[in-house]
Amino acid sequence: VGLAITPCSMAKQTPLMVTTDTPQYCLHLLDKVSELMRLAPTAPPEVSSLSTEGQRMCGQGQTRGGIMRLRRALVLLKRQSLGP
Repeated sequence: VGLAITPCSMAKQTPLMVTTDTPQYCLHLLDKVSELMRLAPTAPPEVSSLSTEGQRMCGQGQTRGGIMRLRRALVLLKRQSLGP
């Protein structure tokens, strides 16, 4: 059974951001995490360690691992800003 994509259903979708595993994307994510941490009254302790580890990994050329950690930090920060 296949999934049919019609023009109508495609029009309702939001555009996706294409990302790559590059050092530039690591820096982009790190900037976003840093900005949200600065604006947040308090950040979960895990966010700081994820951010530090992500930055370290990106700096050592382990971009995928660094990106994964930075994305997780962003998710935690955004979840906190939305509240319970």
